[in-house]
This record gives sequence, C-alpha cells and structure tokens, in this order.
Amino acid sequence: MVQFATVFTLSSLFVLSIGTPLIKRDMATIQADITNISSLLVTWDNDVNAFSGTTDGANAIHADTVALESAFQTATTDTQATTNFTTDMNALLVLGQMENSSTILVGGLTQIAEKSANFTSINGTTTILADLSSLGAAATGFIAAISDIITDPEVVAQATQFETTWSAAFGDAISDIQTGL
Repeated sequence: MVQFATVFTLSSLFVLSIGTPLIKRDMATIQADITNISSLLVTWDNDVNAFSGTTDGANAIHADTVALESAFQTATTDTQATTNFTTDMNALLVLGQMENSSTILVGGLTQIAEKSANFTSINGTTTILADLSSLGAAATGFIAAISDIITDPEVVAQATQFETTWSAAFGDAISDIQTGL
C-alpha cells in the first residue's frame, strides 16, 4: 500500500508538471522577443529587397524566413506562458513596439509578391510559397497569443487589427505568387 501511495503521488506531480510551464515569462521577455523579431525582420526585408532572381538570394530569404518563423514560435510560447497584462499600458507598449515591425513585414511581403517572376525563373516558387505559409501561421499565431493576454477590449481590437493586416498581407503575397502577379 505504501508503494501505491508513492507511485500515485509521483504520478500526480508528473502530470501537474507537464501542464504547468516550468518558467513563467513576463513583459520583459515578450519585449525581448519582439526586439529579436524586429531585428530578424530587417535582415529578411533587406534580403527580399536585394533579391534579383539568383539562387543565393532565394536561399538567403529562405534562411531568414526559417529564423523568423522560429523567433515567432518562441515568442508565441513565451507569450502563452505569461499571465494577462496587468495594465492596458503594458499591452499598448507591446503593440507599439510591434508597429514598426508590422510595416516592415507587410512591405517585405509586397516586395516578394512583386518579385514572383524572379522566384519562378529559378524554380523557387514552391519553396517561397511554403515559407510564406509557415511564416504566416507563426506570425499570426504570435499576434493571436498577444491578443489572448490583453484584457481591455479596445486594446484587443488593436491587436486583432494587426492579425487581420498580417493575415491579409500573407494571403495577398501567396495569391500573387500563385497567379504570377
């Protein structure tokens, strides 16, 4: 009977530990994640703007996309391990920090769509479409996670607007590449 109680106790602790994040994240972690994303977006955008239809250029964009996707996934995980923002100011600060990144992201997607013929010329259409699809899911997943920890409905609406804008920009870029613009 003693062994059963010990096994039961250890099993219960194991189940609780699986469902609880080991490290609770905070506002500073989310801000650091956004700073990292912003830096990676600048690199990605520079490579997108420089792309002239070479395999090396496409490979640079692919590598940047993979790094960005990973950063968005990390930020999503960190955000999901964060308690709700305690003030509207915290939410507005995070959304303000994301505003510049949003402009860079949407601009880069527009450039990719405009350069669809360059991807076609090097047989890179399938790769860029897959990259945009996975990056779009990661980016919109992050902004959705941010929305989930905002408590003020008016501020949630601002976060939702980012998600709508990003989703539309990814959708437009993918559609333009598929149709050859």
